[in-house]
Amino acid sequence: MNFTEAVLKQRKVLLFVLIALAIGGVFSFFKMGKLEDAEISVKSALVITQYPGASPHEVELRVTDILETAIQAMDNIKDIESRSMAGYSEITVNINENVKNDELPQLWDILRRKVNDITPALPQGASKPMVVDDFGDVYGIFLALSGDGYSGEELQDYARYMKRELLLVDGVKRINLFGEQETCINIELSQEKMAYLGIHPANVIQILNQQNSMVNPGSLKVGGDRIRIASDGSFHELDDLKNILISANDQNPIFLKDIAQIKEDYVRPFTSKMKYNQVPAIGLTIAMEKGGNVIELGERVQNRIDELKTNVPVGININRIFYQPERVSIAIEQFMINLIESVLIVVFVLLLAMGFRTGLLIGSGLIFTILGTFIVMLSVDITLQRVSLAAIIIAMGMLVDNAIVIADGILVDLKKGLKREEAMSRTSKQTAMPLLGATVVAILAFLPIYLSPDSTGEFCASLFQVVGISLFLSWILALTQTPYFCDLFLRGKKYEKQEGEEQQTDPYAGKFYQKFRHFVKYSLRHKTMILAVTVLMFFSAVFVFKYVKQLFMPNLEYNQFIVEYWLPEGSDIETVEDDLNDLEAYLLKQEDVLNVTTSLGSTPARYTLVRPFNNSHANYGELVIDTKDYETTVRFGAELQEFLDENYSWARARVRYYSPISTESMIEAKFSGPDPKVLRELSEKAERIMEAEPIAVKVTNNWKNQVKVWNPRFSQAQSRVTGINRSDVSNALACATDGLAIGVFRKADDILPIYLKTTVEKDKYVESLENTPVWGAKPQSIPLRQVVSDIEIEFEDPVIKRYDRRRAIKAQCDPAPGYNAPDVFNKVHKKIEAIPLPEGYDLEWLGEHKNSADANENIAKFLPLAFLLMVIIIMMLFNNFRQPIIILTILPLAFIGVSYGLWLTGKPFGFMAVLGTLGLMGMMIKNAVVLLDQINLDISEGKDVLVAIIDSAVSRMRPVIMASFTTILGMIPLIPDELFGGMAVAIMFGLLIGSIITLIVVPVLYAVFYRVNTKEVMDL
Repeated sequence: MNFTEAVLKQRKVLLFVLIALAIGGVFSFFKMGKLEDAEISVKSALVITQYPGASPHEVELRVTDILETAIQAMDNIKDIESRSMAGYSEITVNINENVKNDELPQLWDILRRKVNDITPALPQGASKPMVVDDFGDVYGIFLALSGDGYSGEELQDYARYMKRELLLVDGVKRINLFGEQETCINIELSQEKMAYLGIHPANVIQILNQQNSMVNPGSLKVGGDRIRIASDGSFHELDDLKNILISANDQNPIFLKDIAQIKEDYVRPFTSKMKYNQVPAIGLTIAMEKGGNVIELGERVQNRIDELKTNVPVGININRIFYQPERVSIAIEQFMINLIESVLIVVFVLLLAMGFRTGLLIGSGLIFTILGTFIVMLSVDITLQRVSLAAIIIAMGMLVDNAIVIADGILVDLKKGLKREEAMSRTSKQTAMPLLGATVVAILAFLPIYLSPDSTGEFCASLFQVVGISLFLSWILALTQTPYFCDLFLRGKKYEKQEGEEQQTDPYAGKFYQKFRHFVKYSLRHKTMILAVTVLMFFSAVFVFKYVKQLFMPNLEYNQFIVEYWLPEGSDIETVEDDLNDLEAYLLKQEDVLNVTTSLGSTPARYTLVRPFNNSHANYGELVIDTKDYETTVRFGAELQEFLDENYSWARARVRYYSPISTESMIEAKFSGPDPKVLRELSEKAERIMEAEPIAVKVTNNWKNQVKVWNPRFSQAQSRVTGINRSDVSNALACATDGLAIGVFRKADDILPIYLKTTVEKDKYVESLENTPVWGAKPQSIPLRQVVSDIEIEFEDPVIKRYDRRRAIKAQCDPAPGYNAPDVFNKVHKKIEAIPLPEGYDLEWLGEHKNSADANENIAKFLPLAFLLMVIIIMMLFNNFRQPIIILTILPLAFIGVSYGLWLTGKPFGFMAVLGTLGLMGMMIKNAVVLLDQINLDISEGKDVLVAIIDSAVSRMRPVIMASFTTILGMIPLIPDELFGGMAVAIMFGLLIGSIITLIVVPVLYAVFYRVNTKEVMDL
């Protein structure tokens, strides 16, 4: 008794299981986690250290290098990147991709210990390094709280109120605010009054710190009680500051307000700011707890916001900038439409080809398989997102393949007159193991992407998981549900041998079968010609492939895009703000634009992993622009880029789209070496090559332009005379510019820095700075000019970037509109590689080229394993060498359909098309296994080898054609998709040609390998 017979004897149990499968599948669909895209873990942490007053090179040598040396001693480090700027060090620690996510917290603890251990070696004045290990968190809900006519302080109060309340919502992990303006207390001293009254700034600072210090006054004993003595030593009101007694000479008290203007203000220059449609705003970014359902979280967050609006005044608006719950809902709805379309197409094809009842019962098996897949996905925590849904659509044709083979066999056996009970189990008994082997082989085709450790593999991992789950379920249901439903529904004269019919009824006597039989015989008679034509087609496909577009990862279909706006290094952030104000006003007048969000200083948050991310820069701003739909995004984005190039030529303004894999620039040549001057020279040579190429645009380097530095040369000789030291000069200049931090002011829950400033004439700013009074140990101040030997304007590198502790600069560019990164790379890489490199200097290609090469390399790394497992399974099925060799011989021929399909449709060959090609090979192997197994079965029943070849090709023709056409037509909804369109075309055209190869070339190869005489084949 085989498996199918045993199950059919327990029909009530099987019916119960099928009902449970249907109910459980529907329940699982609504219960399982839902995301727009697969989660990609960012295995990176930042180490940030402040070193005020130091130049970029001083920061690099005294801070960054020391920290990098300690960090590099850690295990599992992939690479270390750093940037050293004036007074600021930032180190990015990237962990090896094969490290599991649950191991990261321990690694971050080790990183903290390494950093803490080396901290005493940092120079005096450097802050304690801060390790930021939540750098990769994704804030899927990005809101803007805006209010026209409200002060920045009022906006901040309401934003903090919303944050405090929304943190209590179930499923919310973290909330950050962006664009808060840091407030401070400015004490602006009058130089004239201080000189007249003989008050030294050091005395003011000393008195302020003494009055503002917290001292424990102890406690007192009263009877049997111990009572704490309170100390109200800190400032709480501005009047506390204004009424501080500075001097009481001659019974005329002098208060701080008599010599200074004291006011609450914003810190200048600001580091970040945000606007929504030209209205001041503060961003709220909300991160979800791992494993949650973002759609349900979005509903809870929105419900709470609706409740909180009653406590927020009119005019305060909460706007959605990036709302992942809504996007997920729309994306899943669209993919479900695609899925339903695919199911209907498959069922319709089955109805036409196999009859109404047979088509319905095979289609019902497809529904059960999908619902069962949802149950397993929920149980193993696979989310429903773009890739997992696409996997179901990709597997659609393969899911009905097993059922088609079983149902077709049952139909044939019924027409032959076999007893109904025997007909229901005979085909499954013969084909169960071949179908299982072929199914496992088809699953293994996607194994390399699952094992790939990089972010691309992580993004596409659910492709293998879902295909594997669904195909295995389809095999089980084909052996159980399909025979059961066939027995229920395939009844009546149409499905049984009628009395009076010949004992040996030929189910393949139809006209179409006879024409196909004739063509198979013709192919066997002209084996050499068929094989020659096949080889010729293969080489023509290789030739055509040169004209197929190359693109690693396409853009995603968002109705939103980004404008990155960079002014030259050294530009003031307020200049960036002025430019973006003008640009924002222009954009809001355009019909295609719905909303514009302006962020200054940095990217507001990592609200999705499919967008570029820029850390803090004073010369940077960006616009997030909402449009009506993706088509508008592409069209208007191209128009806007032209507008930016013409009207903002002094800036580096780029339109960027959302993409699964993004880099600073599409083409990047990294030069590494010790000397910054030599590195700049090498980069300039590469940049000139890029600029000479018409299809390369936005040429730059990641060190940018050198910046001006105002450098007063401190004079040791004059220092001895005046009693002024270096710190006195620095303090005086700080007071005259951004302000000297001298303490803190506690206002409610906020701690505001106190800055000491001196008045400087704005219309003669530089001249006033040169005459800034410098106070030393003596009671009188001395102009800066008398303390320094000279004041020079110099140029320095604004940033020093390093890669694995070596200085490195990247020459960068992007492809011009209408071209892809490989087009530009192929034009420039040989010329750049021909640049002579001095000893100790290296060149490495980064950008899309490296991402593509790494992703393909990671797949190629595990391809031999998948291939070996396939071969082992095929060998186990056939127990010989020749038939596995036949199967392996036809695999390269899949490239024929892939190449011509992509060329004809204009779809690019990228990473997803590579995956489609791998899956296609699995499908071809599956069809070939079933065909060869049928040949072996016919031969074992006593048929002549040549007759067995012909009969098997004819008998397998309908299942192969049906499985192929259901797959091909089921892929139609994916063709317009930017991400999966190339994959769909590769599978569709590859399978179309692959079906011909399976039905024609495999029989020919069998005849060749087994030396079957086919000269008399036309007489059979």
